[in-house]
Amino acid sequence: MTSAPRILDIVNTDHAALHFLAYRAGWINRNTEFQNDIVCSAGPHLGRVSVPGAKITPLDIPRGLSPVGLGRLTARLVRHLRAQRYTIVHTHNSITGAIGRIAARIARVPVTIHTTHGFHFHEGMSARERLPYVMAERVLARCCDVLLCQNREEMSDIARLGLKPRQGVYHVGNGIDLAQFRPRPALPENPRPILLCVARLEPVKNHGMLFRALQSLRARFNPLVWLVGEGPDRARYEAELAQMGLADSVQFLGYRYDIPELTAAADAVVLTSVKEGIPRALMQAMAVGTPVVATNVKGTREVVVDGRTGFLVPLDDDQALAERIGLLLDSPSLRRQMGARGVEHVRRHFDEEQVTRRLVDIYRAALRGTVAIPVEDAPMVERLAGQGGI
Repeated sequence: MTSAPRILDIVNTDHAALHFLAYRAGWINRNTEFQNDIVCSAGPHLGRVSVPGAKITPLDIPRGLSPVGLGRLTARLVRHLRAQRYTIVHTHNSITGAIGRIAARIARVPVTIHTTHGFHFHEGMSARERLPYVMAERVLARCCDVLLCQNREEMSDIARLGLKPRQGVYHVGNGIDLAQFRPRPALPENPRPILLCVARLEPVKNHGMLFRALQSLRARFNPLVWLVGEGPDRARYEAELAQMGLADSVQFLGYRYDIPELTAAADAVVLTSVKEGIPRALMQAMAVGTPVVATNVKGTREVVVDGRTGFLVPLDDDQALAERIGLLLDSPSLRRQMGARGVEHVRRHFDEEQVTRRLVDIYRAALRGTVAIPVEDAPMVERLAGQGGI
């Protein structure tokens, strides 16, 4: 009697394990021949990461580039992989993606898969700034069998930049648990308009753009901004808001577990990121019928249908952001129409169960050594691959 093939997901934080991996691993353990375990860092959310049939192993995962910390993590992962005899290692994020792939190669895991949750480099960087990250990704791609993309634009990036995993590249997408995010019955009746932003408090999420737009909106609408998330920039943001005279217009809510309720209570959801893999916060908003306003960047523009389910604005154009938010706050009928279209769009394209089923098919194909670029993606990738450059 053969044992079930075992999958290990390696992700940087317990927060990511809870919100990104728990549903997927639980579904796989219940419905397939695989056993799916998780490695993540220990933190305040670890106790909530309860996945039937899964082992959750906390490891000390550094957020920075400490050679000692990274060396220690590599050694611990190699020992863990050898002891548990995993069939597939699936890595996520930057540091765990790099160290996890290297450790899996050292431990001779049969199949290694990496999901790109948005590369570290982005559209706003010069070619010189991108070069070291691109070179690192080229080396790391050789350490895995399959690269998975959450948005289709990364398929073209991978081809253009010469990233060549051993088997191939696949667009797997992303989704949410639609059972948790149901359409709200009516628009909220808030004494002050509420704008919700669910994002880690760090530079890549670009909260300053939202704060500048808030200055323009304050005189007419006096909105209240709810910031959900924690991160290294909280103290700096609090000081900036005080200097801007906006301290009473922004509430820092920290990490929250009632995102469906908060999203349904907001008049609009805003995301001002510099880059995204593919933003679940916007999927969640649209799933409950809350219109969104977000920056027109890779990943985000794959979720938002501009002018139909929300608005896309140029990166760092805070006046455009304020104008689009103002359009929504001025018109309950527009919020209602965009919200209804958002519900339909998310249910059609971003169902987490369908994404998980697609992922399981990729696991099976990877074990057979038959993963390849899907037919529907190949023409786009081939067309863009000849453009060259970084």
